[in-house]
Amino acid sequence: MATHKQKFETLDGLRGIAAISVMLMHFLQDLPIPVLQSAYLSVDVFFMLSGFILTYSYGEKLRASWRGEYLKRRVIRLYPMIGIGLTIGFVSLVVMRVKGSAAFSFGKLAAAVGQNYFLIPYLGRFSVSGFVGATTHGLPAIDDPGVFPLNPPAWSLFFELFASVVLIAAVKMNEQNLLRLAYACLGAFVAYGWLVGLDHDKVTVILNQGWAADNFFGGFFRVGYGFLLGVAIAKMHDAGHPARPHWLVTGLVRNDRMLFVVFLLVMLFPTSIKGIYALAVLLFVAPALVYRGAMLAPSGNAVARISAFLGWISYPLYCVHYPIGRLVFAYAPQGDIHVVRTAMLAACLSIVSAAFLAKFVEEPIRSYLGKRLFGTQAAVSGSPVNVA
Repeated sequence: MATHKQKFETLDGLRGIAAISVMLMHFLQDLPIPVLQSAYLSVDVFFMLSGFILTYSYGEKLRASWRGEYLKRRVIRLYPMIGIGLTIGFVSLVVMRVKGSAAFSFGKLAAAVGQNYFLIPYLGRFSVSGFVGATTHGLPAIDDPGVFPLNPPAWSLFFELFASVVLIAAVKMNEQNLLRLAYACLGAFVAYGWLVGLDHDKVTVILNQGWAADNFFGGFFRVGYGFLLGVAIAKMHDAGHPARPHWLVTGLVRNDRMLFVVFLLVMLFPTSIKGIYALAVLLFVAPALVYRGAMLAPSGNAVARISAFLGWISYPLYCVHYPIGRLVFAYAPQGDIHVVRTAMLAACLSIVSAAFLAKFVEEPIRSYLGKRLFGTQAAVSGSPVNVA
């Protein structure tokens, strides 16, 4: 297995583009014409990337009983930015409550805060508007901010920590057993998605699972498939094994820029076709992009630098964009009319804020914790690709 010092710059770029696509999907979700409607599948790519990179970073050490230090490093790597995002999210919820675009009791807010800060899903109900609702200061007819109402995207970080524990056992499995278990998780994921669809009176398979109380348990199957497949891809890559025959786009992607374009085209597809499209992406495209991306070097110094920045900014951006977007839409004049303009302002502020918070808040915290626990700053230098 390669050492943790090996870099995968193209995967850094892929992860950064995925984080930006998720952000834009959230900010533009109220447009009458769908934009990046399939970008929720970026989370599945995150899980695959996480399994791949964590296996390269920690696989050999975990096989040598390095479990305690590994888990401490994962918490140090993940939690500071989670806490920052939740804190901004708390402020955004209070602002929306004051402005009339959210309705909840003090007891519910206290329960959500207490649970979310311990990264425990909140399974109660909040009444919180979307981004345009934050501008008009009105409540929607149907509302569900998910199991992390302070910062809805944090649901995937709960499952990322769960997957970090699973890795301890997964690194000891061979490639074939990992693939079998991953596809078993996919089968359960699809079956559960069909049941969720029936519960919503729809004849469809809903694969956007894990974020809300009524589909939360499907998130375990979702991360199980993506993460275990990522571990298997790492073992395949290290052994020089070819891609699986059904990973259709592997041979078509010739360079990193083509890989990024294919990813964006996949995310731009405007419908799930009753879950068939999403399932096809999970089976045939997403694993191929990760497998192929690990093999591709950046096509020039400029692309390498951009990819490195995208990889660095992706995790903090994922953690803070949603609450910052809430605040921007809450104060933006005519944000409900000029949705695209307001969304672009929110995106720019999110990127700048993420960079500032990562550089001057999160990294110093991780450096301090690394020195206290390990006597080094190693916690700061972990690859940003290895978090969701």
